[in-house]
Amino acid sequence: MKEKIIQHFNEIFRDAPKTRKALDLKQEMMQNAMDKYDDMVAEGYLEEDAYHNVINSIGDVTDLFSETEEKNLLTLPEEDRKKRAMLNAVAVGLYIFAATVFFFFGSMGNNYWGYNFASFGFVIALLICIAPTVMLVYAANMYPDYSKKEKSDMVDAYKATKYSKNKELAVKKSIYSVIWSLTLVLYFIISFLTFEWRYTWILFLIAACLQAIVKLIFDLKNVEKDDVL
Repeated sequence: MKEKIIQHFNEIFRDAPKTRKALDLKQEMMQNAMDKYDDMVAEGYLEEDAYHNVINSIGDVTDLFSETEEKNLLTLPEEDRKKRAMLNAVAVGLYIFAATVFFFFGSMGNNYWGYNFASFGFVIALLICIAPTVMLVYAANMYPDYSKKEKSDMVDAYKATKYSKNKELAVKKSIYSVIWSLTLVLYFIISFLTFEWRYTWILFLIAACLQAIVKLIFDLKNVEKDDVL
């Protein structure tokens, strides 16, 4: 029966694009079908019944052919893409503005007119950084959750899994962007406040550790999902 499952996949993927993504998709779905077949046989189903059940659960794979030519399954409407691009651009601009504000007040001296303008500029710059950080996090979460069909098949399950992975990747990239943008701003601010350039580079090591921690959190989250499934 497994040979028949392989033949079925060869047939339904006959017109698929000749790309690596299409081949990976075929292999992944075929392995899932084999696993489902083995599980049903182990549960006591007749081989013929298990075979037909697996074949009927595959769905229309032609819906996925165009997606094997695209970068990923995660797309937004044109209006939302423009909004997301605008949020990212404004966020970067605000980070630059925060650094400019600090340099401006810092250039006035630490005790000009009896006021510590450098410290004042440091506080203002940090407050300004709050807005772009929120923007980047919001932009990363603009993607809606994948809406499964009421009666999902193997194709729909693949789309949901792929969509979830791509959304997670977008969120991670935004978090990494926030970490390194804040690190760069803090590096210059603290360095100009203390003039301890030989020590402030350690901030980049801390940022690398934070990025590793974020990656570990996402990896553990995925492991928990796999255990549930």
